[in-house]
Amino acid sequence: MQVSSVNLAGLDRVLMAFAAGGSERSLLLRQYRIAFKKSGTKVPRVALAEMGPSIDCVLRRSRLPPVDLEKEALKQPKITKKKEKNVGTDMLDGRVGRIYMPRQQVDKVALSKMKGLKRERREAAAEAKTAKRQQTAAAGAANGVQAKH
Repeated sequence: MQVSSVNLAGLDRVLMAFAAGGSERSLLLRQYRIAFKKSGTKVPRVALAEMGPSIDCVLRRSRLPPVDLEKEALKQPKITKKKEKNVGTDMLDGRVGRIYMPRQQVDKVALSKMKGLKRERREAAAEAKTAKRQQTAAAGAANGVQAKH
């Protein structure tokens, strides 16, 4: 992997792991603090100072276990994932679920009455009342009785 540029201001430590070869097989883990020193150029000079824990791991023995013991140690539990109902995924692998809701009966939902509807009802009731008066007056005139207003 080739790195084209590094932001030096974002670096403050280096973790290093390397294998020391030879007769003793070991793994060395080191941690270094980065100190930026002045240099004559635009890029500062980088100095490493050892810090934190230093770990030396040495492989002392390598004996293979018996076949049946290794087989039992590497055994994985059989987990069958149960299918979730009404759950799927979208294009970004997010979970999308569907829920069941019974059909709402909108005509029976108790809503607050609007003032405009009250006025319209009042006007319709007043028109119906005047129409009824006129109807009774016309019926009374036909019978010879005068209606009182």
